[in-house]
Amino acid sequence: MTVGSVETVPTCAYPGCEMPAESPAPGAQGPAPHFCPDPEHNSLGAFRKIRAKRQQRKEDKRVATEAKKAAKKAAKEGQAPAVEQQPWPAASAETPATGTTSGTETAPPASEQDAVAAQDTASEQDVDGEMAALMAMTTAEGDRAAQSRDALVALIEQLVTELPGYIEELAVITDSAAAEARIETVTRACAQRILAAEGRAALAEEAGDMAVAALDAAQEKFTEETTAIREETARQVADAEFVRAELERYRERVSTLEVRLDAVRDEADELRRERAARPTADQGQPRPAGR
Repeated sequence: MTVGSVETVPTCAYPGCEMPAESPAPGAQGPAPHFCPDPEHNSLGAFRKIRAKRQQRKEDKRVATEAKKAAKKAAKEGQAPAVEQQPWPAASAETPATGTTSGTETAPPASEQDAVAAQDTASEQDVDGEMAALMAMTTAEGDRAAQSRDALVALIEQLVTELPGYIEELAVITDSAAAEARIETVTRACAQRILAAEGRAALAEEAGDMAVAALDAAQEKFTEETTAIREETARQVADAEFVRAELERYRERVSTLEVRLDAVRDEADELRRERAARPTADQGQPRPAGR
């Protein structure tokens, strides 16, 4: 019997974000993305967020430490007079009671009583000094122990407080390395795109140069053709003027010929009239015999 493995979807590495991480593009090289599609959720934003949280934790810790120190200082100031004014009745009361009891049993002489009283006073002073020294040593050792304990507790609390920040920073540093690898991949892809764009730009520039050269050639050809058309038009206009001049001259000649033709027609009519008149005259005159 096999247990199917549950595939977990990685979440965004940005602090406080529970969105799933962006899926890698198909065919993309390098590590998978660690952040969601939100443009503000990236390595730099996560580092700034973690740094702000750490600064806030440090500020909260500083405020708590100052409050704790103020409370300890107030507690010490309130307990100091009570310790200084505490009486020591036990040692001083026991010794006279003992002397009184012994006195009731056997009364020693006055000199012995004075010696015993002096010894009792000296012993009481020694006991008081020893008790005071013991209390001072105990208080000092207690203060040092309390200070050491407080320092140790403060160090432990600091470690507990700053450990998540260090872990988060370690994650950010690791993710920064992945981000650098991704940036390098994107930079390489951008460089390839730039090279391709430069190649296309070079081809476009060559095509533009060829188009400009073709345009110059077409313009030159157009200028030549226009010049030829103008010359041909001028020549045709000159020919037309010549033809017009020749036509005018022919018209003048035709007019002259028409005038001459009219004169010739008039002369012919005159001759026909004269010939028509001659037979009538010839009929009225006798013809010669030889004819």
